[in-house]
Amino acid sequence: REARKALIKEAKSSWAAQLETMDHEEDDVGTTWNQRARAAHPERMSPRIAWRAIQRVMPDNAIMSSDIGNNCAIGNAYPSFKQARKYLSPGLFGPCGYGFPSILGAKVGNPDVPVVGFAGDGAFGISMNELTACGRNDWPGITMVVFRNYQWGAEKRNTTLWYSDNFVGTELNVGVEYAKLAEACGLKGVKVSTPAELETALAAAIEGQMKRNETTLVEVVLNQELGEPFRRDAMKAPVEISKVKASDMVE
Repeated sequence: REARKALIKEAKSSWAAQLETMDHEEDDVGTTWNQRARAAHPERMSPRIAWRAIQRVMPDNAIMSSDIGNNCAIGNAYPSFKQARKYLSPGLFGPCGYGFPSILGAKVGNPDVPVVGFAGDGAFGISMNELTACGRNDWPGITMVVFRNYQWGAEKRNTTLWYSDNFVGTELNVGVEYAKLAEACGLKGVKVSTPAELETALAAAIEGQMKRNETTLVEVVLNQELGEPFRRDAMKAPVEISKVKASDMVE
């Protein structure tokens, strides 16, 4: 048993060191999406840089929820928990919009524990109507982090992989301001775009949650890099069996 514990400790230390060196996502052969995403907005954080900033200020005893989506999938590699029952995840069931309502429930059940939910801007749109319920002050305060990369990342990742770097129907409205939506519901909202801003805003939000019963939405602007798809074997590239001509459909 002791030898196994030592092996696990060594492996976890090696993984943590490797994560510290990973700032960006690689492209598959034949695709250049991540390269183009970095070039388009070099001033924006990548998902991995944001997750490292988050981990620097997350309390050891916090309960965390995650959602479906590419940014949250990347983030699964970063948290480490010293106690059980601290991580709420949709797993492979795919319940889009899970992160926000699940962290609300976690706080109701654990009012003396800091809670932080995470979701991408696509998934958050599924359940963000709960902002109006939070604003009634019937529930204890929570902290919600929304990754703003202006896309349905998981879906785009699948199509860039299986359809030769093509995608459709994955872009989100650039005019939506999630922090301002929170403010409109009587909550606190803050928008950040650098690691330092993210650390400051998240630490302040958690403090406000625990000391003043405040609910805060932290909107985190990211570039559009995309990590690993959920399953590389879920689909295969289309294969042309026979050519279809318009004349084939005319009697």
